[in-house]
Formats: sequence, C-alpha cells, structure tokens
Amino acid sequence: MTFDAAIGKFEAYLGEKNFSPRTVDGYITDVMQFISFLEHSRGAVPSPDSVTHHDMRAFLAACVERGLNGASLRRKISALRAFFRYAYKRRYVSQNPTALVASPKKRRTIPAVVDEDGVRTMMDLPDCTTLAGSRDRAILELLYGTGIRLSELVRLNVIDLLPGSDVIRVRGKGDKERLIPWGRKSKESFFSYLSIRFSLPDTPDGRSLRGLEQHPAFSARGQARISRRTVQRIVTRYLNKVSHRMGLSPYSLRHAFATHLLNNGADLRAVQEMLGHESLSTTQVYTHVSAKRLKAAYEKSHPRAE
Repeated sequence: MTFDAAIGKFEAYLGEKNFSPRTVDGYITDVMQFISFLEHSRGAVPSPDSVTHHDMRAFLAACVERGLNGASLRRKISALRAFFRYAYKRRYVSQNPTALVASPKKRRTIPAVVDEDGVRTMMDLPDCTTLAGSRDRAILELLYGTGIRLSELVRLNVIDLLPGSDVIRVRGKGDKERLIPWGRKSKESFFSYLSIRFSLPDTPDGRSLRGLEQHPAFSARGQARISRRTVQRIVTRYLNKVSHRMGLSPYSLRHAFATHLLNNGADLRAVQEMLGHESLSTTQVYTHVSAKRLKAAYEKSHPRAE
C-alpha cells in the first residue's frame, strides 16, 4: 500500500474515533512532513513497509538541527506512532518503526509569576466606572482569586457565581466539575461588573439576577460570550504594566494564585484540589515556594541554623 492510500485511511479512522479536527490536521501534517523528508533523503517516496527506525531517528535528528524544541518533537513522535500503530494493526506494514524510538523527556520549568505587590498594583489599574474597566477588574480578580484556567473562565455562566455563595462552580478538563472558594474582592468586582452590564442595583441578589442565570459570566460586545483571545489580550496588557518579566499571560495569575497561597502557609493538597490537578507533582511545578521563605523557615526552626 502507498503512503497516500494509508494516510487517507488513517485520516478517516481518526475522524471515526472523534478526534478533534485540530488534532487530525496536526497528525496528518506531521506524517506528511516525515514523508517529505524520506522523499528528499531517498530520492523518491518509499513504501510504508520499507520505513525503519533508522529513518525515524534521522528525521528527528533533522528536526533538532532545525531548532525544534522538545514539545514539538514529542508531538511529531506521537503523530508518527499513531500512524504506524494503525498501519501495523491493519497489516499495511510488517513492522512498527516507531517501537524503538523514545520521546525526549519533558522539561518542567518554573512558570513566570507576578509578585504580590505587582498584583495589588495591577488591580487598581482598570477604570471601574466604565463597563470595560469593571469587566477587566472582575476578570483579573477572578483569575487571581480562584486560580481557574482561562478556558474555565470563559465557560462560566452567571449561575456559576451566584450571590451569597462562598464557592463558584467550574467545569474543568474532561468536563469535570469542582467547587472553588472565592473571596470578597472577587465577589465585589464581579457583581459590580454585573450591576453596570445589566443596569442592576449596586449589590445584586438572587432576585435581581433572576432570568440572567444562563447568560455568560463575561461578555465582549453585547451579551456574546467573551473569547479566550480577548481575555488573553486584556490580562497580558495589565500584567505588562506591572512586570517586565517575559512570558506573562493569564496562566501567570493561576501560578501566582497557587504560589502566593503556598508562600503564606496553605496546604499543598488543598491547592491541588482548587487547581483541579490529578497529580500532586503537577501542583508542585505550578507552586514553587520561594527560596526566601524556605530560608526564613529554616533559620527560624532548625536548632543549628544560627
């Protein structure tokens, strides 16, 4: 069987398995890049059954020479594994050339975090007398005050943040729901935003919000749900005004939420639950404790520290 025929069947298979269009496009693109590499190195497109693990390693080495990072390499290996696993099961190839290929280890890096003083300064920047300014403040307060993901914020409806409740309801990865505490600042800024947006009393209650429960919690123009890109642009703009660190984004507020909680004595397991992490090790990456706090704790507690 030719590569073209095998790829056509593989693409149809991914569609049948309900892979997202983005994933399907990514897989097909990576496989096609591999075939182009083989055509260039061999002078012609080979048959799928003639591909060996040496070809795979040569392709990945070429990717490294072009400057691809570990994440891009892992994605390409994942795509090629999926393709050749499928081809092997369908007996389009007699061997799986990806079986002996290892993925580069994922490096865990400490995310960019804005400090507590920077957060306080940032919260005073939006003009809360305007609709846009009150919305921006509410977004900043909610992201930092609850640690929710950008994707979780844009999915929120008004009913998920009702007055009088000490928790908000969030739908996270895998559509799993979790309850997260939210504080006074987050509540005040959100309901102030709703008051301006819907022309409600200064402190909305359940009665004044009746009929609005299924509206998006945050909107852009009119009452349409705000987009991820808009939120990203809003948050990044304010973060860049209070910090010169590179790589700041809405996720920086999630990291700051967790880091500042830990720095002030919060339990790691509780932070893990609020963040919605399956693994405690994931939380540890997001919530590195400052060296300054560790040093202070050591000097205060260890009998031989002086």
